[in-house]
Amino acid sequence: MIDFGITLTYILIGICVATIVGFAISKVFTHFSKVKNALIGIAVLLIISLVGYTSADGSDYVNYPASMNITEVTSKMVATGLTTFYILTLLSIVAILYVEVSKIFK
Repeated sequence: MIDFGITLTYILIGICVATIVGFAISKVFTHFSKVKNALIGIAVLLIISLVGYTSADGSDYVNYPASMNITEVTSKMVATGLTTFYILTLLSIVAILYVEVSKIFK
């Protein structure tokens, strides 16, 4: 009974995700001017992630014991996530400072 419930849950989640993606894609094609800013934001996030991936180094996996099953790919993905997080945090701080300083001079 539990296996059937989990399988049914996965199927329903898949249907929901497919429906959401379908509506999002149809919205892009029907109202491109309204969706342009969201697409620019997604592109910027992808570029920041790409910068994080290219600057990541996975060579530190040798520092972990073999029982942890840390590979070079795993280490590089973790470094990518951390680098992306650091970049986004820095950009957030700069944006907050810009808004606050611009309020002072208005």
